[in-house]
Amino acid sequence: MSYTPPLVDGFIADEHEVRLGSGEEVYRTACEALDAWVMFPTWAEVSRLEAKGQKVGQIVAMVARIGGLWWVNPCRILRRCDSAHTHGFVYGTLPEHAECGEEQFIIEHRPDGTVWYVIRAFSHPRHWMAWLGFPLARWWQCRFVRDSQARMTSL
Repeated sequence: MSYTPPLVDGFIADEHEVRLGSGEEVYRTACEALDAWVMFPTWAEVSRLEAKGQKVGQIVAMVARIGGLWWVNPCRILRRCDSAHTHGFVYGTLPEHAECGEEQFIIEHRPDGTVWYVIRAFSHPRHWMAWLGFPLARWWQCRFVRDSQARMTSL
């Protein structure tokens, strides 16, 4: 993430993690799933030029139908988060996104051998409808996390 806590007033920080299992095979499978955007729920299509992976500078958009309206939320890949025991990326919202902020998706292979899927984010509403319907916008963010975790734990 490109911020150092504490966050600027108005931003909400979120961190969610779920254990995927243990071992090198689980780690490899989870990394491949992340590269293929499997972590996105079935109700949220990811539109992008490259079929696989996340390259710095690449623009992606989550497209979802919410409340009878089509929402297109574009983001730019800001950086990769790859090391010997981590695999992932951070993207930041673009001005046309309903929210303002960043989100990190990462697979961690921890020293005890366990493999975790971690989502870290900070955001606040940008679009007037997201401000007006703030509780509903937060509900959708939480639903995204829950459904994303379900996709990754079902690998």
